[in-house]
Amino acid sequence: MISLPTFLIDRDDLSVMERALIPLIARHTQNWGDKPSDIDASSLAQILRHTPREVVEALDRMVKKGILKTVRRKTDQGVMIRYAFAPAPEKTLPVPSVSAAQYSDSSYYLNLSNDTYEELHVFALELCDREGLRRELFDDFNLYQRSKNNRSFDWCAEFERWVRKEIASNAPVVASEQMLADTKPSGEEFEMAQYFIRRLSSIDPQFEEPFDVMSWAKQIRLLIETGGYTLLDIKAAIDWLFSAKGDWFRPNVPDAYHLRKHFKRLIAHTRSFRDGKPKLPEGIDLFDLYEQL
Repeated sequence: MISLPTFLIDRDDLSVMERALIPLIARHTQNWGDKPSDIDASSLAQILRHTPREVVEALDRMVKKGILKTVRRKTDQGVMIRYAFAPAPEKTLPVPSVSAAQYSDSSYYLNLSNDTYEELHVFALELCDREGLRRELFDDFNLYQRSKNNRSFDWCAEFERWVRKEIASNAPVVASEQMLADTKPSGEEFEMAQYFIRRLSSIDPQFEEPFDVMSWAKQIRLLIETGGYTLLDIKAAIDWLFSAKGDWFRPNVPDAYHLRKHFKRLIAHTRSFRDGKPKLPEGIDLFDLYEQL
């Protein structure tokens, strides 16, 4: 039998997830006759059938409230973050909040923002293509880091280290000629890169055309594959950039890499100012509407 102190049960600042975690943590860390132990977030996520990210966020909130504490454990896979109950407060009055735990920062893999994850994904695909490796390497890397929730201040460097280890271990990761051919830009993507180059050279007499147009076409391909955009979206964004409405932002896009980097902002402006005129639904004439007034 496990007893929970009333100051945990009676708190009114707990979410449903936090209330569900308290008895589970007690069940797996408080055993009769044994010293209190700790538990990892992945095990709790599996029991609750929720994503590790949701569970980690709830655990970190409980750390901030002084209910839990984080414990580092050295394992064969590296240093892991585990959770246990914090020492009980001297008073059962509202528990004062403590400073945020230093382990709940954005350097943990599960805490990566969508933009950071997208940048990492694009970097990984570019590196695999450059090294002639299969792109599924990133899927392996992603699965491993999510299961361990490791911590790093440079995830691009972590993936590059992952690739080097795979190559050094002679793992069967070298892509076939067919796989490499599939990753090459298509003719349409190559033509879109040349279209962008022609627009740049038309406004800048000192513009030097790139020696390796293929690298620009690869940026167009990444926009389509990782961003889900179409060639029409890319052309519309380029046209907006070289119009009077996009002239103010043009210096920020000197090449294809910056086109991909700023594309979310570009396409948002393109869709906001498209034609600059309201459109009537198909099949409706403005003069017909006027006669009905």
